[in-house]
Amino acid sequence: MPRVRKQNETMSIARLAKHLGLSEGTVSRALNNYPDIAEKTVARVRKAADELGYRPSTTARRLARGVVETIGFVLPARDGHQIDPFLAEILDGLATELALSDWDLLVSAVPDGHDEVEVMDRLIQSGKVGGFVVARTKRHDPRIDFLRTSHIPFVAQGRTENCDDYAWLDIDNEKAFVDAVNYLVGLGHRKIAYLGGDPELNYAWQRRAGYLAATKANGCDIAPGYMHDGITNELAAREAVLEILKLPDHPTAILCVTDAVAIGAIHALAHAGIDVGSEMSVIGFDGLPMGEAIHPGLTTMSQASYQIGREVGRIVVAQANKANSPASVFSQILWEASLTVRGSANPPALKLAANAKGGIS
Repeated sequence: MPRVRKQNETMSIARLAKHLGLSEGTVSRALNNYPDIAEKTVARVRKAADELGYRPSTTARRLARGVVETIGFVLPARDGHQIDPFLAEILDGLATELALSDWDLLVSAVPDGHDEVEVMDRLIQSGKVGGFVVARTKRHDPRIDFLRTSHIPFVAQGRTENCDDYAWLDIDNEKAFVDAVNYLVGLGHRKIAYLGGDPELNYAWQRRAGYLAATKANGCDIAPGYMHDGITNELAAREAVLEILKLPDHPTAILCVTDAVAIGAIHALAHAGIDVGSEMSVIGFDGLPMGEAIHPGLTTMSQASYQIGREVGRIVVAQANKANSPASVFSQILWEASLTVRGSANPPALKLAANAKGGIS
């Protein structure tokens, strides 16, 4: 029967080691998952620690292991400092996973006049972080170039064009947009416009490539004015839709680089008197909860944002805990997006509403 500790008695590694008849070093290494300790011993030590109420000192553990158990996340700089709902989902999952491992998350913003690399360098030099998670990767990303030479564990949510030598988890963005175009074509659409993101961001570039490949494969002509890059917020989406509605030959569907852009497009179309889902179909990408809340519900290519955050958290902690493993071994994971069908995408109507001819006022 487990011994019940007195209320004022503090269970230490020394007391735990004495109770088990093991050395303090063995107990400490077992609690910290050192590979030279037998699994049977690790299980025995952990069972006794649970029964006797041992709680390790976070500070002592970190000093003993020489690991800063804090992961840094530098918020990507954005015009106007808008909140990115996708990143919020990633951070939620990341923070949850780190907490389960008794690690901390340090989120840092980029001050005006600085860049993300400066902030990362400052955090490393101050000893505040033991690793990084990088999001919204660019095709050629100076953050990745910096971290490659920093000798600190890091994981990218996304990839760069050259991604062979670091850990990442990404969505197959190109395939996702091939699937989205194929779905629209299957509904009967042949005139499909595209609201794309910043071409410097790798995910936006890949989604653009998927749209171009699938429209070509399906024999869909991309009329002048159908493609708009650099659409990063609702206002930009509204302006792009205004331009599209001025075209003599309207598209019957709009494929959007993110859910946020798609929702901006839906609002703009509704403002122009166009019945979204009936007169004009719209598809987004992300699978964010807000897409289900609007009317009509947003058809979207869904990615498991929260689970992505959890997974990159597991990868970066494992990487930090295995600092002596071969540098050539990296977790590189490619997930697929899945189509979530709602009311915003349907077979094309015969024509747009007459009151849409004037565009958006």
